[in-house]
Amino acid sequence: MRVIVLAAGQGYQLDGFNKLLINDPRDGSTVIDKYIRAFEGMPITVVVGYRAINVMSRYRHLDYVFNPNWAVSNNSYSLSLAVSEDPCYVISGDLFLEPELIEMLEKAGPNLVLTAKKENRPPNTLNCSLDEINRILEVYPGKPKSLSDPEAVGLYKISDPELLIAWKRNCVEYTNLFIGQNLPLDAATPIYSVDLGSHRLDEVNTPLDYIRLLQEHRRG
Repeated sequence: MRVIVLAAGQGYQLDGFNKLLINDPRDGSTVIDKYIRAFEGMPITVVVGYRAINVMSRYRHLDYVFNPNWAVSNNSYSLSLAVSEDPCYVISGDLFLEPELIEMLEKAGPNLVLTAKKENRPPNTLNCSLDEINRILEVYPGKPKSLSDPEAVGLYKISDPELLIAWKRNCVEYTNLFIGQNLPLDAATPIYSVDLGSHRLDEVNTPLDYIRLLQEHRRG
């Protein structure tokens, strides 16, 4: 498996700070440090854009793809530049996680979306409609259509080459969408939802998110 990290955006809610370089309040390691540790032994490709040199000069051993249209494209365009037929994880560049989560996903199946059941969700949240065996039927933004529809939390594992080709094709055609919306759910190979459970996954989008993590750490 390879790993594709989508980190081309400006992070305007964080005053333009590159999210990959945010330090975890728990141990001081950066987001990208967390990924290197969690995906140990897997080749990592980072799609960069805004302030790309800040990351590339510090982590010279990683592979990079540059998105020249980072200011006017969604993360689908970033994925289209990096994805191939090779089985991969795809992850947003703003998540604090631990290796135990990836160990769980390694055993969970070949084609999946990590999801979580959350009550309070921002307007740009991606939600998943599921059938009775947790097969994903639809990924859609905004308010959940059903209370049972979980949130797609920014981590995907796709192993089937035909799914990957179709995903890339959709991302090329619909660059204004989020990558989850471009998943080829009409393909013969199903994609399943896997629940986050008790595993750690902390997203930092705003200063308030980081303040919350600081307070949680100080409380122990």
